[in-house]
Amino acid sequence: MAHGQRVGRDSATRLTRFGRAVGYGAIMGVAYAGVNQINDQPTEWGRNWNGFGKRVASNLGEFLIQESVTDGVAAIMKRPLDYTPCRCRGTADRIGYALGGAVTDQMPRGKHPIAIPRILGAYAGAYAQSTWRPDSRSRLEQTLLNGTTSIAVGGLINLYHEFKRH
Repeated sequence: MAHGQRVGRDSATRLTRFGRAVGYGAIMGVAYAGVNQINDQPTEWGRNWNGFGKRVASNLGEFLIQESVTDGVAAIMKRPLDYTPCRCRGTADRIGYALGGAVTDQMPRGKHPIAIPRILGAYAGAYAQSTWRPDSRSRLEQTLLNGTTSIAVGGLINLYHEFKRH
């Protein structure tokens, strides 16, 4: 698949999809910064506007690195990035399919290899953030927690797409 070639059923190019993801990531980065601001995490940044700005920049940096790695590796490996709902009918099967889609890629002809691009991206972004964010946790602990959380959020997003009404 050439760069910019269609990857999902909505006919988006990789670059268009990346742009939409960055927009979504910016909104979520500000929202998570608000939560971190309320909880004063990390405390070293303080509860002022300067601290909020650092939280926003940190979250946006993590997300941009995550998306860049995910999309770049997916393009190289010719992997799709969009979620395709299950053709199954049972609720439990649909839930399992959606959650499994967080760690597997939905390839043509029904194959589901490990989602190397998504996993690398989640942990690359989390590791990068751990290098500039002051925290009492170790870089490894912070990376594992944030990377795993990112993958889990992907599973929840898949559940939304699996069960949303058109």
